[in-house]
Amino acid sequence: MKTVNYTPDPKKKPQLTAEQEAKLAAMSDEDIDYSDIEELDDDFWDHAQPVTNDLPERASLKVKASNIQNKHSSSNLP
Repeated sequence: MKTVNYTPDPKKKPQLTAEQEAKLAAMSDEDIDYSDIEELDDDFWDHAQPVTNDLPERASLKVKASNIQNKHSSSNLP
């Protein structure tokens, strides 16, 4: 059997079908089963740390070829 790797694209989230959307809209909070999720106690909240999205951003720079060559050939650059 061939292994297939799949990474979902966060910009292209799968769309719900009309049936799934209707079922979700009809649900109340009481219909949600939280039994497999551990309850968070005061100890958790006392030690919780905020998480930030610190992903690197892409950037493009245009640099003269002579600047790149100078950097590699000169040890007196700042």
